Amino acid sequence: MTAMDTRLYWALRLGTAFIWIWTAFVSWYVHPHAESIEWLRRSGVIHYTELVFMASCVADLAMGVASCFYARRWLWWSQFVLVAGYTVVICIALPEFVFHPFGPIVKNVSVLTCLAILALSERR
Repeated sequence: MTAMDTRLYWALRLGTAFIWIWTAFVSWYVHPHAESIEWLRRSGVIHYTELVFMASCVADLAMGVASCFYARRWLWWSQFVLVAGYTVVICIALPEFVFHPFGPIVKNVSVLTCLAILALSERR
């Protein structure tokens, strides 16, 4: 790996970590829980919705921390599957986000691309 490749790898890795950690923080401390829980219910999570919400915040934080300190190929591919899964569910259950002018779902294409690059860059 060249010096430029190493810098790009770390930029993608830390950027990915930031997205996960920021999402956990905003979801738990900033955004109204009631609205997030309603989105979960509309997405089909009708039992233990509050627990699922809490677990998703913890999982986002864990993904961010792991991205900083425990980078592995399986981690990037796990994140890829998780983001792809979230994207499909949201496209079906909450289509207003697909056509939102800020593109919160469309931007996942870039996130998925970054995760694939990280996974393919990881040494075995």
